[in-house]
Amino acid sequence: MQNPTTAPSWPLLQRIGKHYLWAHRAPLLWACGAMLIVAAALGLQAHLIQPLFDNGLIAGRVGVINTVIGAVVMLTLIRGVANYYQLYFMESVGQRVVATLQEQMYAATLRQNLGWFADNPTGTLTSRFVSDLQRLKYAVTQIFNSGLRDAGTVVGLFINMLYQDVGLTLLTLVIVPLTIIPIRRFGRLSRKYSRVNQESTAKMAHHLNQTLMHVRQVQSYAQENFEGRRMHAQVMEVLVSTLKAVRVRALSSPVVEVIGTVAIALIMLYAGRQIADGELSPGAFASFMASLVMLSRPLKGLASLNNNLQEGLAAAQRAFELTDAVPTLQDTPGAQPLAVKSASVGFENVTLTYPDGTIALRNFTLHIPAGKTVALVGPSGAGKSSVLNLLPRFYEASQGVVKIAGKDVRSLTLKSLRQHIGLVSQDVAIFDDTIAGNIAYAEPKAAAHRIVAAAKAAAAHAFIAQLPEGYATMLGENGLKLSGGQKQRLALARALLKDAPVLLLDEATASLDTASEKAVQAALERAEAGRTTLIVAHRLSTIVHADEIVVLEAGQIVEQGTHRQLLAKKGLYAKLWRLQGAA
Repeated sequence: MQNPTTAPSWPLLQRIGKHYLWAHRAPLLWACGAMLIVAAALGLQAHLIQPLFDNGLIAGRVGVINTVIGAVVMLTLIRGVANYYQLYFMESVGQRVVATLQEQMYAATLRQNLGWFADNPTGTLTSRFVSDLQRLKYAVTQIFNSGLRDAGTVVGLFINMLYQDVGLTLLTLVIVPLTIIPIRRFGRLSRKYSRVNQESTAKMAHHLNQTLMHVRQVQSYAQENFEGRRMHAQVMEVLVSTLKAVRVRALSSPVVEVIGTVAIALIMLYAGRQIADGELSPGAFASFMASLVMLSRPLKGLASLNNNLQEGLAAAQRAFELTDAVPTLQDTPGAQPLAVKSASVGFENVTLTYPDGTIALRNFTLHIPAGKTVALVGPSGAGKSSVLNLLPRFYEASQGVVKIAGKDVRSLTLKSLRQHIGLVSQDVAIFDDTIAGNIAYAEPKAAAHRIVAAAKAAAAHAFIAQLPEGYATMLGENGLKLSGGQKQRLALARALLKDAPVLLLDEATASLDTASEKAVQAALERAEAGRTTLIVAHRLSTIVHADEIVVLEAGQIVEQGTHRQLLAKKGLYAKLWRLQGAA
């Protein structure tokens, strides 16, 4: 695999140009036109120094002096207006490119399976969305705002220099290319250190995200100092990589400047002899030198442009790694939509092996008729939640077939498959939205009376009604205003509002107190009527009503039957029942 820091720049530039900049070619053309005006105006200003000296100052003609000065002022105004439009158009293009990439990255991220997110932490992804794309935007705008403008300015000034004296210009052309060697070297180093800096920044953002998300646990275990030390290490890593990049940028300009100073010294020695021999007028030399001095700024800009460009390309690579990530789970060719009111569920000789090699299920076979309730129980790590993850295709079975309504889940479109499944998990997702918005997440346009009905069915209406703003209450990040039990009841209400024919309950009552659990349990039993329901539970008292209980151990079914039948067998289920003191 190619090293990201040495990957060719041209293919990346082609991709950015073809797929992102070309769509905004109109404002780009306006920006280029403005850039040409800026470059031409600066070249004309340098050229006007020759008649100002030879025909005005030395000849003593006040009219020529006034005319030239007036022209210089007018050209400055023209440059100012053109520069404004160039900056505006390019900034708008840069922002639109960032917006497009953010949408593409977001869409690609949401299509990945759960295992992918384990390898791509939230903080790292956030850094790619924000800081990386801002670097890319800066590089894109710099190419036109500084790059093309500076290149155009260099061309305009060189034309004036050729007009004034060809020999002096040729001497300059011999010396200027010497700057290319350090520029290329600095560019490679800048790209290398920029990528290292971006990766260390992403790690720091991930650590920050984790500690802020779990700040309650950090404080409860008095680990502020420990986390502070970890954060210090991350900050120092970012600082070191940043300073390396800064050192490269800081060194590039003086190196180019030293070379430029030596060049000017040699040019002035040559010009002095030309003037002494009468082959070069003072005005022509002044115009030439003005052009040469004016070249200093655009040449410096071009020197730093390569560093900025390499930083932007490093960011582009990281962005494209995300947009190009092929979803491991996607619609298969010819996938059909699912549209049923009730659905059976089946697992035929299913084996599930996670990417790290862990075998979660072995030859798992189970059939659940439509409308029936089946509970999955067993020790931790037995594979219960893995069964639930297979049905909506959060993970793909390594072997065997998973079915819904008699159809292989792989033959169905993901969207329609998941629309037929309601899920309530132990890890409740609460969005920074109103209570009503959280309940109606699957159906944002659901009528208010349906939202209230779902809340009542989930035993959530009572506590919602006590809030000052009721269903309009904003919950904040991750629902910090709610208790664990309240969050779980909202998640249950969300699933009930969805009204899917298949209901998956993964420890759905784990965070409830006894009173709430009884209320929710009654609501669940009502909700299960007419639905095909899979329940994962550690608390066995919550699943005694199930039509069938399946006992798992080490990814395999070891017992199967009703509550009474399993107790009579005096096997693993009966042992778990006794351990919970429910006998």
